[in-house]
Amino acid sequence: MEYTSQKPKLKRLSVQVTDCLISMILSGELKPGDKLPPEPQLMELFGVGRSSVREAIGALELIGLLTVRPGDGTRLKSSSAMTESRALGLTLITMGRESVRDLVEARVDLEQSIAKFAAERATAEDIAEIKKQHANMIPSSSIGHDFIAADLGFHTAIANACHNPVLARFFFEIRQPVRHWMEQKYRFDWGREHVAAEHEAIMDAIEAHDVDAAQSAMRTHIKKAGEKLVAAILEVHGKD
Repeated sequence: MEYTSQKPKLKRLSVQVTDCLISMILSGELKPGDKLPPEPQLMELFGVGRSSVREAIGALELIGLLTVRPGDGTRLKSSSAMTESRALGLTLITMGRESVRDLVEARVDLEQSIAKFAAERATAEDIAEIKKQHANMIPSSSIGHDFIAADLGFHTAIANACHNPVLARFFFEIRQPVRHWMEQKYRFDWGREHVAAEHEAIMDAIEAHDVDAAQSAMRTHIKKAGEKLVAAILEVHGKD
């Protein structure tokens, strides 16, 4: 019998570091609130370079397991945040910036489809809810949890308006990484005015039941935010 030649794929070093950190978390070696060892110590512990450690920390920060604060270092978040991330699957974002690009690509395709069906099927009640969530973003005097909740609420309202339970379920499955995406977006002050304008273009197209315009507006919105997310991770976690 002849077998197809296959070569096992080796995991990137940053993924291996991520796996090690996750094992330390799940084993209880690292507990909620614990501060991670300094970067040089992690490099020595795992036998890797600085960029691999930074990408691993960036991946776990993005899915909500770690919090990085200047002057305070990197700490493990609460047990509830860990449970939430485990439920989503800790392998969703475990390849540093490459997997962030995968998330951007997946979200572009998913939300384009959602926008398409929302433009076709949204009822008057659906459109009213989308407008309500959009309006919740406008009066916010500062970027905080309320603003992020309204941003996520806007996209959730569109997912509900598509009236496709499978697509809506897919969106709800990635809500947590999307929320962390939004937190990074506002952390780096990417311009909420642009976000509001892009949301308005999406909302207007759905209200007009213009499928092409809705898809185009959603694609532009997610791609622009995704590009900034990748750039932010490169800026914060460094390059070799």
